[in-house]
Amino acid sequence: MTDPSGANQANRAIVESDAELAGLVDGMSALALAMSSVHMGGSLDILRSIERPRAPAFNGDLSGSLPPKDAASIRAQALAIIKDWRDAGSPEAYRPNPSELHEMMNFVVGMDLPAEYLPMVQEDMAFEGDDARAFRWTRDVADEERQRHPVIVIGAGMSGMLIGLRLKQAGLPFTIVEKNESVGGTWFENQYPGLRVDVPSHAYSFSFLQDHRWPNLYSFQPELLSYFRKCAARFGIEDHIRYGLEVTEAVFDEAQDCWNLRLQRADGTHESLSARSLVSATGFLNRPKLPQIEGMELFAGPNFHSARWRHDLSLEGKRVAVIGNAATALQAIPEIAKVAGHLTIFQRSPGWTSVHPEYDRPIRDAEQWAIEHLPYYSGWMRATIFNWAQDFKPELMKVDPEWPQDGKSVSAMNEWARARMTDAIEKQLEGRPDLLAKVLPDYPPYVKRPTVSNGNYFRAIRQDNVELITDGIDRITSSGVVDATDRLHEVDVIVFATGFEVQKFLFPMIIKGRGGVELNAFWRDRPGGYLGIVVPRFPNFYMMYGPGTNLGYNGNLIYNSELQARYIAHCIRFMVEDGCTRLEVRDDVFEDYMERTGRKLEEFVWATDYGTTYFRNAQGRVTTNSPWSLMEMWSWTKGPDPAHFVAHPVDAA
Repeated sequence: MTDPSGANQANRAIVESDAELAGLVDGMSALALAMSSVHMGGSLDILRSIERPRAPAFNGDLSGSLPPKDAASIRAQALAIIKDWRDAGSPEAYRPNPSELHEMMNFVVGMDLPAEYLPMVQEDMAFEGDDARAFRWTRDVADEERQRHPVIVIGAGMSGMLIGLRLKQAGLPFTIVEKNESVGGTWFENQYPGLRVDVPSHAYSFSFLQDHRWPNLYSFQPELLSYFRKCAARFGIEDHIRYGLEVTEAVFDEAQDCWNLRLQRADGTHESLSARSLVSATGFLNRPKLPQIEGMELFAGPNFHSARWRHDLSLEGKRVAVIGNAATALQAIPEIAKVAGHLTIFQRSPGWTSVHPEYDRPIRDAEQWAIEHLPYYSGWMRATIFNWAQDFKPELMKVDPEWPQDGKSVSAMNEWARARMTDAIEKQLEGRPDLLAKVLPDYPPYVKRPTVSNGNYFRAIRQDNVELITDGIDRITSSGVVDATDRLHEVDVIVFATGFEVQKFLFPMIIKGRGGVELNAFWRDRPGGYLGIVVPRFPNFYMMYGPGTNLGYNGNLIYNSELQARYIAHCIRFMVEDGCTRLEVRDDVFEDYMERTGRKLEEFVWATDYGTTYFRNAQGRVTTNSPWSLMEMWSWTKGPDPAHFVAHPVDAA
């Protein structure tokens, strides 16, 4: 299925009785229910009958912080509207005019969104039931023209599959090469116990494919991998994916205006491929990082990185050491603690954790029923949890020069976040001041990416069989880990939850552009691209989830990838339709963007020297995050401005 049109909207007839409907309505999101009622009833009266809610307090808040009396009022009115719509035979849903849609969006986000946001939000929610960002030619293009523009995509994770869909829609020849034996990227490579996403699943999914039956509000890894495998099948790109192939080198051929790739098969043999355009969709969370600890090679027992989980190894009753305490450890530790005889956690520095009251809740039957039966409920549910309002609240992470810089917080909003998370952690560790002193960070929130938990990590470290060590590690011996106080912790298994080689972008591939310049040599210690996508001296080369594209304070990676895929596809469309064989961003455009981005990044807490973070490289430069709003990136990535590029026509090749 290469055109998943209509996959978002309800398509099941309502046959439930009045009593059954009353029970279902009680289990739905009042906000999404109110919005769907507008489509069924043809009027915004249900919204105007109550006070507009304030902006959701946290990601995944489906209540919208509505007071109970207002939620009850919405449910009562909605029940009557659903009954009437059912009795009328579920007629075509009402489509509000732009002014009404704007009022509805303001109601959902709890604030007045600028009018220019409406097209962006409408596009993401796919109100018309189609793929708003689908590839479309602007003129008739003969098949022979398309065949002259083959594309190679590196990586079959979420981003690679998405650009694959766009290329499929364009009818362009393409091959996706994947080093693993499955699609899924990080959701295939990481399979440690307890792994789940920290973005609500109805937002962490493709905007045009919202009919997946997510069992949980925040999905576990097996469900996410299942989703992406199903997407590959529905996109119709499976025949374009070659597994067990890893790119070792890509060189731009200036005589032919194409990329020549050297690849290594799983058995160690090599082959070559060529294409007009090259897309890197590898991301930067795919190469496990192991710490440099004296004596690691001496340990006699099993030891492995969390991204290479040993499913053949039982931890039942064993003495286990987990080195690291970021997001991976936060999720895996509670599961390990359930079975290990003893668990020792080695924490280098504490991290800020948001305790989410709905992090582990399943999707209610009533919610799933509404998604399948009520018009546009799915899109409005996605809008409710997407946190569009965060585009206007970067103050959580921005440095206020007037705020006392005491190393604890960087602004009034940042201090609010600190107090809120501190209060939640204190409640989790009530009666354990010893643990509280170890886990409360001494740096401002958002210096590092905060973790999300339902509190199970804090419950785990309170267990009698769990010990949290903060003294640092001196060395590893054959029998265990020696901390900085020279105490030996004897263990049977060591798990390294130590993250990834984030600062080694596109590692370990060697990518050479015009004149043989290597990408990392061109970047030096300032990796990036114009819009994070294109780099001068590297024609016909595009990056997805490359340096500088990690969304800093809003959105999610799938949304970001949809924007990047559209931009890349339109760049290739420009080449084909204008008869070009080479498209390269201008140096001055790249430099201007990098300069503006660098200045903007300095406004955020990520750029301060409070605490350590993978956001910054060894020179202190923020290389991973984007400081730009969703609106800015959405607007900039609609398609390439020809004035930003140098294009070579066919007859000049």
